[in-house]
Amino acid sequence: MMGGGVSVTLTADTNIIQDFTERIAMGRVTGSCILVLMLAGPAAAAGRPNILVVCAEDLSPFFGCYGHAEARTPNIDAFAAGSTLFRHALTTAPICAPSRSSLVSGMHAESLGTQHLRSEVQIPTAVRPLPKVLKEHGYWTAIRGKSDYNFSAKGLYDSWVGAETVPWEACPEGRPFYVFMNLGATHEGTGNAAARAERFLKKVGHRRDPATCVPPPYYPDTPRMRELWARYHDLATGFDIDFGETLARLEADGLADNTIVVLLSDHGHGMPRYKRWLYLTGLHVPLIVHVPGQAGRAVERPVSMIDLPATVLALAGAEVPDVYQGKPLETDGGGGNRLPIFAARDRADDMYDLSRLVFDGEYVYIRHFTPYLPYLQEGYIFSDAKDSLRELRRVHLAGEDTAESAKLWSPRPLEELYHIPSDPEELVNLAGDPAHQETQQRLAGTLKQHILAVRDTGFLWEPEMHRRAVENGVTPFEVARDPALYPLERVVDAAWRAGAEDLADLLSDPDPAVRFWALQSELIRGQRRPGLVRPLLEDGNALVEVTAAEVLARSGETQPARSVFLRYLNAAEPRLQLYNARALALSLDDVGPIEPEVRDALLRLRDPGGNPYVPYKDFMYSAFTSWALESSLVKSGLAEFKDFK
Repeated sequence: MMGGGVSVTLTADTNIIQDFTERIAMGRVTGSCILVLMLAGPAAAAGRPNILVVCAEDLSPFFGCYGHAEARTPNIDAFAAGSTLFRHALTTAPICAPSRSSLVSGMHAESLGTQHLRSEVQIPTAVRPLPKVLKEHGYWTAIRGKSDYNFSAKGLYDSWVGAETVPWEACPEGRPFYVFMNLGATHEGTGNAAARAERFLKKVGHRRDPATCVPPPYYPDTPRMRELWARYHDLATGFDIDFGETLARLEADGLADNTIVVLLSDHGHGMPRYKRWLYLTGLHVPLIVHVPGQAGRAVERPVSMIDLPATVLALAGAEVPDVYQGKPLETDGGGGNRLPIFAARDRADDMYDLSRLVFDGEYVYIRHFTPYLPYLQEGYIFSDAKDSLRELRRVHLAGEDTAESAKLWSPRPLEELYHIPSDPEELVNLAGDPAHQETQQRLAGTLKQHILAVRDTGFLWEPEMHRRAVENGVTPFEVARDPALYPLERVVDAAWRAGAEDLADLLSDPDPAVRFWALQSELIRGQRRPGLVRPLLEDGNALVEVTAAEVLARSGETQPARSVFLRYLNAAEPRLQLYNARALALSLDDVGPIEPEVRDALLRLRDPGGNPYVPYKDFMYSAFTSWALESSLVKSGLAEFKDFK
């Protein structure tokens, strides 16, 4: 009996079609009940439980059970009534691949080197992915849909199936299963394209009236934006229907009484200021855990999704590997170290970034290490190809931005600080306010300690991280733990100082990672000192040379910069090629003098088979490098994005 009586609605705005059983107690229970002790109920009596994780894509807690008054999510609300609902669960990254990397590895992505979307990273045997550990404890494992871990999932699962398959049907009799099931109704692609959304909305009966959907304050309140916000409400209802059908199938197969069900999302809505944004809007996700026979309860204390893999292992009766950076979740009132919570933002597609966040339950502190890059960088991923960006750009170009929507287009401050109880939308930046100086310094110190503790690989920058790994025959994870390969404290110190200090003395540092951050200081502080930077065009380290070229190009010295960009335009190392293409696109206003070379590089990145849907050699570095080069042509008035699709 799923949820001890959870009713499942299979179509919207109709009577409940199927009532599984009588409802169990629905009262909200608080106290120090440890989640892993839930196995003392009927699930344990029948043997080891099955575990089903249902993952929404790009979905904030748009459910009635989370207090969202406008939601139509009857299946999820009924499911939550008999489950443990974590009201303030935060994922480790505001975009899918690094978030999913943490969900499967039990480690912060930046600790593994898997923080960039999307990438191919080697991991050592010391890393213990969740499905592998469960298999060692006798579980049959399966995944439906994408893995998206930024490392190979080959061999992790016994079965890997498509969207129309019920994964547990292939489980051998007598073995417990672990199934990770993706349900994609709410993905950014559907939220930003009416035609793509329609296939998920066919089951939704009564659609939301856009006139009743007031967008959040960081969007301009226009009829079009209300339409988009209404669509996301309807997609959440579509997801609710899909989830209800999943529970119904589990019940029909006689598995509900011995299956723990976890409902979650990989990050917040697939809309601007949510997905890709390192705010709570991008990190706050639903997390609901159902163990048969247990009463419903709500956990108010913030928790991190870094703890979910350890929680799953504890529920399965398996020991949590020492390498995991989370612990089994407890309800409020228990022990544990749920706070502070940390999250990270790095490269997404072809858009580079490095930002880090800490949340102590009251204040959010964010530090941007490349603040000169605006929230909405120029390029394909933020182009008019998406409905939301098209509307935001229309308003922006018409000069009709609100004070909040204008911020989306602006460079970022070095530091941000928000008091969440009084400012849940994170609108009033308190960084620099003398009244909050002590809090700002305290959280900055906490964040820096965490960066050092997890051996954050992000400060090496992606091409350099992989260069050191390849040249030394190790993985990025191992690079980060070898002080000879990664003098972490010195590199992080340079990055930390880059936003506020003149680092000219570090331009000759023996470590190229430190020289890179000295050049970043030139960009962050808007300094124009070509004489200091010019010698680094022949540095001998490719990352430093390309960064020096970007600094010079932004200073007006385009000819020597173009020579460097041409040097690496067809670099064999894909990460270096991508970084070079993006630096070129950002710093050159006119690529006309090298247009033939740029177009030739684009042709080299194309799929020779001419696939009209994915025209690149892969939907990773080839695609992202192409987008950067296409952006340079569009910016120069030599093409439009539609010319390449």
